[in-house]
Amino acid sequence: MQALTVIGIILEIIVLFNFVIVVHELGHYWAARWRGLKVEKFQIWFGKPIWSKTVNGVQWGLGWIPAGGFVALPQMNPMEMLEGGSTSSEPLPKISPMDKIIVAAAGPIFSFGLAFVFAVLVWGVKYPKSTSSMTTEIGYISEKAVAGADQLQVGDEVIEVDGKHVDSWRGMVDSVVWNVISSGGDTIPFKVKREGAAEPIVVQLAAPEKPGEAEDAKESGGITGAIGGFFKRPELRMVDMMGVQPVSVPFVGDVTPKGPAAQAGIQKNDAIVEVEGTRISSPMQINDIIRASGVTPLNITVKREGKMVPITVTPSYPSNRDKVHEANNRPMIGLAWDLTGDTELVRTTPMEQIKDGLKTMANTLGAVFSPKSDISAKHLSGPVGIMNLYYRLFEDKDGWRRALWFSVILNINLGIMNLLPLPVLDGGHITMAILESIRKRPLSKRLLDISYGGCAILLMGFMLFITGFDVKALFWGEDSRPGMEQKVEAPEF
Repeated sequence: MQALTVIGIILEIIVLFNFVIVVHELGHYWAARWRGLKVEKFQIWFGKPIWSKTVNGVQWGLGWIPAGGFVALPQMNPMEMLEGGSTSSEPLPKISPMDKIIVAAAGPIFSFGLAFVFAVLVWGVKYPKSTSSMTTEIGYISEKAVAGADQLQVGDEVIEVDGKHVDSWRGMVDSVVWNVISSGGDTIPFKVKREGAAEPIVVQLAAPEKPGEAEDAKESGGITGAIGGFFKRPELRMVDMMGVQPVSVPFVGDVTPKGPAAQAGIQKNDAIVEVEGTRISSPMQINDIIRASGVTPLNITVKREGKMVPITVTPSYPSNRDKVHEANNRPMIGLAWDLTGDTELVRTTPMEQIKDGLKTMANTLGAVFSPKSDISAKHLSGPVGIMNLYYRLFEDKDGWRRALWFSVILNINLGIMNLLPLPVLDGGHITMAILESIRKRPLSKRLLDISYGGCAILLMGFMLFITGFDVKALFWGEDSRPGMEQKVEAPEF
């Protein structure tokens, strides 16, 4: 059954991913038909076709390089390197620069239109968000937090990070996580509202330390080790490494059989709301209480199916406490926390989703080109990374909802990236057509050959470059993306 589930998810990803490409290319195809251009090929993926069929003079096909797609239009600027040479031997009538602009712009327009369609679907079915990702209230501060964190208090509401407004903890738009990642100074100012304080308080926190380069030295030797070391995405500043976390109701993801929690009656999906009369705002808070109390019985209140249930549980030491490492030398109750357990379905208007998608794209590009940001082109993803992300989204219980939401962002990104004024991309066609219109005559074929050929080589090289990082993350699991929620496993005893 597990194998069938994996195969089913993979098929869903392939269909959805290629549907996005087909719609983009259909924009070019229908615009070309409307403007009277000759259409030679409509192909999904690049390279020599592994399947093709000619219908009404148009060769429909599937290439062997799983990235993108194209509509071959011999009257547009040449793209033989990616599309192959023209099969037409008859002279073709010239087309106007406006025809070229309309045909080139139709692809991104269709991508934006598909983004809106997905956004309407997301609005209809709602999108799952955890309450901990939507809040900006601090729920836990570690004793080992970064310098300056001792000036914060549990219950503080974060309103700015690094001088930028925040309205959520996770995500890539106006969030605590993103503003920490994109910050560049040695300290990061947190502006917080505190109950009883007349004015917001600004606290300077030390930037989180990133893992040292020593990790790279652990890579295996030889060619595999050299490749693995090269294709390693640099670590990013993560707010979790600062020892400051948002309010998060501890939901029980799993209970260790015959452990203290199981014997006391704690069940999966229980929400722990109080321990010894203290309101609980983070799973880490419970861990600290257990460490401090040792094996003393604890009075716990759990919320189960809307009812408050009092339970007394006595922590104990794991059976292997003397065998391995220090983590096993402390009392435990035998739970695995489910940090996605506080998820609720939220309805967001299509325009809000489109706006967030545009801001996500702007934030990403801005961070990549910012000299103070740690984010670089190495953190971008190609087709392999996108399909891997789709797979991880589909694994969730609300995976299809998350996939619809991500499809909004993907289509916005596809539309904007294709509008960049680079030869080979749609924006390059538009730029060349505008230059042709200004000059009142076509650009020289040599200039077009050099610019389009050179850009095609650079584009394919860049795609191979980022695909190397995607493949490394896929097989070695070395990947970290803002906003991705995880299920944390507790050790068994």
